[in-house]
Amino acid sequence: MSHPIDDAEQLIANAEEEFPPPLRSRLIAKLRKGEHIDDAAHDLGMTPQQVFSAARILASFGDQLDATLTAERDPGLPHGTVTGFNKRCRCPQCRAAVNRRF
Repeated sequence: MSHPIDDAEQLIANAEEEFPPPLRSRLIAKLRKGEHIDDAAHDLGMTPQQVFSAARILASFGDQLDATLTAERDPGLPHGTVTGFNKRCRCPQCRAAVNRRF
């Protein structure tokens, strides 16, 4: 019988294996150089969905990703809005605006 803690540990282990620290570091470096997360993820053989899924499971990576996306976002966009998201911003505020719609 599986216990919730075992399931959580397995989920974390799977995320670590699929998206190891060196790959996460390369992604963050690409974002800091101004690459869009979609392009950076694809360059590394991943989808943006895989990146954000790993960020939800691996809390420290999620914090680092959100901080980087916030620091690198376009100051000319209306952040925290669906419009910002539609203009390809993936900062935490723009992602939250889209999630509130559903």
